[in-house]
Amino acid sequence: MKTALITGANRGLGLALAARYLTTPDAAVIAVTRDLASSDELHALVKNNEGRVRAVQADVADDASIASLAAELGDVSIDLLINNAGVPSRSGFGEITATDLASTFAVNTFAPLLLTQALRSKLARGAKVVNISSVLGSIASSGDDNYLTYGMSKAALNMLSVKLASALRDREIAVLALHPGWVQTRMGGSGAAITIDTSVDGMMRVIAALNMETTGSYLAYDGHAIAW
Repeated sequence: MKTALITGANRGLGLALAARYLTTPDAAVIAVTRDLASSDELHALVKNNEGRVRAVQADVADDASIASLAAELGDVSIDLLINNAGVPSRSGFGEITATDLASTFAVNTFAPLLLTQALRSKLARGAKVVNISSVLGSIASSGDDNYLTYGMSKAALNMLSVKLASALRDREIAVLALHPGWVQTRMGGSGAAITIDTSVDGMMRVIAALNMETTGSYLAYDGHAIAW
């Protein structure tokens, strides 16, 4: 059975990716969330897919929680790791604090690195690691000045994706930095450009096409390359 581990799977894109992956024959999902008790939709997904979804509570911004998660998973073999958990930070120059920087980078940048590192022995040969990035992390993009800290954290995540592609190449594990688009989620807002279904449909196609020739790429949900 092919297994996907998805962080931030209690709502939005993470939950939608988990549900969509389950439409793949012989697939299982490990859904990681920081707050399992308040995730009714995730509980429903577990109930409706008995034996194929495992919901696990873990704070990916906490070293001890990551270690506990890795230990709890035992000898599971992971075929797809989606580092989806993320936090917004709408702070512009002149408003940024050290606390804001630390909390944003802890989830958006450090967590994907530390979690991938902790799970490296559980990643199957030929597995895929997908880091959910953003076009706001593109240095070539004009971006939005109000998302300075967020953009920095995603630019660093893009660098991490390139480094992971190199570090995991000998095990034929492909790595991708993936921009989901501006999506109608709680983070993206109701006025965002695309629906969750449009984003997830596109991302699943891009993930399916990911291979060792394209490892280390920075792509959008529709498959087009984004300038670093």
